Order: sequence, then C-alpha cells, then structure tokens
Amino acid sequence: MKKIVLLSIFALSLLCLSSCYESLDEADYTYALATSNFYNTTNEANAAVMAPLNMMRGAYDANWFATLEINTEYCYSKGVYTGYSPRYEGLVNATHITRIGSNWTNIYKAILYCNIAIDRLPDANAMTGQEINAFIGELRFLRAFNYFNLVRHWGAVPLRTEENMEIWDLKKSSVEDIYEFIIDDLLFAVNNCPSTSRMIGTPNLYAAKALLSEVYMYTKDYAKSKQLAEEIINSGIYALVTVAQPRDFDKVFGYDLTTSTEEVFYIKTSRTDGKTWSYLSYTSHPKFEIEPGKLMLNGNGYFTHYTDLRNKVIENWDENDFRHDLNVRFYIFGEDAYGSYTCLLTKYWDPLAQGGGANVSIPLIRYSDVLITYAEATARVNNNPTQESIEYLNKLRRRAYGLNPDSPDESVDYKLSDYNDMDKFIDLLIKEETYERMNEAKHWDFIVRLGKAQELVGKYQKVNGDYTTISEKHYLWKIPDAEFNYNKALDQKVDQNPGYITE
Repeated sequence: MKKIVLLSIFALSLLCLSSCYESLDEADYTYALATSNFYNTTNEANAAVMAPLNMMRGAYDANWFATLEINTEYCYSKGVYTGYSPRYEGLVNATHITRIGSNWTNIYKAILYCNIAIDRLPDANAMTGQEINAFIGELRFLRAFNYFNLVRHWGAVPLRTEENMEIWDLKKSSVEDIYEFIIDDLLFAVNNCPSTSRMIGTPNLYAAKALLSEVYMYTKDYAKSKQLAEEIINSGIYALVTVAQPRDFDKVFGYDLTTSTEEVFYIKTSRTDGKTWSYLSYTSHPKFEIEPGKLMLNGNGYFTHYTDLRNKVIENWDENDFRHDLNVRFYIFGEDAYGSYTCLLTKYWDPLAQGGGANVSIPLIRYSDVLITYAEATARVNNNPTQESIEYLNKLRRRAYGLNPDSPDESVDYKLSDYNDMDKFIDLLIKEETYERMNEAKHWDFIVRLGKAQELVGKYQKVNGDYTTISEKHYLWKIPDAEFNYNKALDQKVDQNPGYITE
C-alpha cells in the first residue's frame, strides 16, 4: 500500500474516530495524524509504545481502582459511589456511569494507538525485522491487556484491530472470540518481546507470559497457565522483596520508587512532568499522618471508600501479618468521623504529592500475581492441591511475617494436610490473595472468576442488617451511551448489558 493512499485513508478515518471516541482531544488527534506516516526509526517506534502507555494512565485511574475495590467484601463506599455498593445494583449513579464511560474511552484510545502502530511498523525501513517485531510485540501485549479488561468488565464488545480501523459501525464480538484474539496477541508478544524491558515500564516477554498465564486461567487452560508461570519463576529474574516491618512494602509500592524485583508490569509515573496517579486522593484523608509529621497525601484526599474494623476480613486478620498494617489503619476523624470503626486503605502514600496526584507507579502485574496463579494452576492440573500449591502460598505468607520466603517455617506455614481438597484450598487461596492484593483492583475479578463473589459478599457485606445479593447487573458495566450514538451497528435495546437497557 502506498504512503499517499495510507495518508488519505487515515485522514478520513481519524475524522470519524474523533467523534466515535467521544471526541479525541487536539493532542490525541495531532498524534494520530502524525503517526499515519511510516515509522522508520527506533525512536519513532518507541514513541508508538509510549502513546498507549500514556493513555493507559488515564484508563486505569482513580475511578478504575475505586470501582473495583468497592465491589469487594472488605470495602465500603461513600459519596458518588454510594448505591454501587453495598447494594450491588450495578451502575446507578449518573456521575459514576460517566466516569466508567471515560475508562471505556481511554481504553479504546489506547487500543487505537496500538492498532495504528501495529499497522505502520512493518513498513519501517530503518529497523531490522527483529527490531520491528519486538516493538509490535510490546504493542500487542498492551492491546491484549486492554482487551482483557474490556472483556472482563463489559463482556462482548466491538473488536477493533489494525484490520478494521476505518470501520466505525462495528458489531460486538463474542467473549470467546475476544479471548481468542487476546491469546493470539500474547503468543506473538511472548515470541517477540525483548527478554529485558527496553526501559523501565515497557513490557517484556515475562510480562507477556504473566498476562497470558492469567488469561489461560479464565479459559481454563490450566496446564498452559502453569507452564508459563513456572517459566517466569524459574527465570530467576523476579523475587519477593523481603520486609521487616509494614512500611518496608514501600520497596514494592512506595512513592518515588524506580522499580523493584517484584515489578512485572507497572504504569510508571513522574513527579516532574505531572504524569501522576490520582487514586491516592480516593483512599486518603487530608489529616491522616501515615508516619509522624508525614501526611498520607500531603494534606489532600477525601476517602471515597474505606473499611471497618468490624468487617470479618479485617477482624479475622492476624495483626502480626505486616500486610495488615500496610493496608489498614484505624483513624479517629473527630468531627469528620464516618464511623467510630472506620479504617483508611493505606497501601499507597506520597507525602510529597502536589494536589491529588501521587508519584506512585500503578501496580498492574506483580510477581505475587504470578505466584498466586501458579499455586492455583498446580492444584487445577492435579485436580487437588499439592505440596507445591501450598508452598507458593507459604512463600507469600512467610514474607508477610518478615521471614525468608524460601525457607519453611512451622510457625506460620500452612500444611497440606489441613487443605487437602479443592474446596478447602480455594478458601485458603482466596484468603491469601485478599491479604496480598488488597487495594490493587484485582480481588473482585479473582472471586468472580472463582464463582465466589456472591458467597463472600453475602457473608461479609450487609445492608440494614440483611445479607446482600449481587444483582446480575452488577457483574458487567454499562456500555456508554456514546458508543450507541456513534456506532450504528449496535442497538441499545439488544446490545446493552443486562439491567442497563433504556426504554
């Protein structure tokens, strides 16, 4: 295809895309128009990767994390999120629906940038074929990551690729087809991404393996999942950071942290250019000092969600586990009290923050995620928990008590004899996963996949003293009205997710 033809097609298609993506702003439009030219150099290809990464900072923002955390059995909502939980009726607040629509838009913008570059890069004339494929591998990882979140939270959605960028009126693809597409992207990424990240924050082949391993858990290809997780573990590249007190976990989640041996794929932030993470403003209280004289967010924050000492997850959590004090801090708010048992979610903090933005990288995939997947996959493959299944949960548990993760310790170790069937093991798996990944926007998806969401929410969340029931509507989010306004291949009455159809 000749360059002039490509320019004409892109100029025309981007005019459509500027409206279909709820109007690309001027910077987005300028970038997209510029990238309709061939990519020639490694610097230009790197810019192609940075574009979706930058958009993903907005896609996986405060609202994304808050929405997924308030779903859980251990978390309570307030403010704009009241109504979403603890009543579990799905999106019922107009402001929240708008925010979720913004997440949808930013995810599709990130996918658009991936598609443009994936389409252009094969024509580059200043890179080798191996270099081109490496960059495409990174982009296909990012595209797969975004589609994985679309399919988990919206279900069937339009599958926009480099092959159909010029087509806006596009029907939804089935969940099965989207997973097939995700797997194909990730297999390419595994085979072509660099083994070491080109720079901190760009995906490598181990990030691709980690994501593909998790995707296979959703498609129940447990043997493949186990193999990939095992390859990551055996690579020796990653390791659990050892801790001796709760705030030593700042070596994993801390402000101004460059990287760590647990970081598989984080969205990086920067204090100097204002590319920060706003989620801390949702979990912080402006008066709370996480250390004497150091405010959690430099005097900002409004705690849109919180937990409570009476919640059974919190009440049953051994306080000698350093993850307890890392994640949960009781605070008497005085006249600002929301309840005398109120606890802030304190995994992240930044006393140097300017406004509500913190220089805390967004922890999307950690080495702990790989260990949790591996523990479950080994049990699934064996149709029963094994010593290896228990051992990888024990590694997380030992670290949490300040012990060497790799050295057995009878004082804290779980025993296979106590968890020798799948039901007992899954309950243990959920308990350790909850402690390990609290406030990381992963637990809700985990318990939904395991079919345990209703059981856990029913056990730990109450409304007016009664156990609550999760409505069908709550399991998927509303497809934004703008998608139906601009995409004429979709019909709101037919294609909207259950419970959100407007008459």
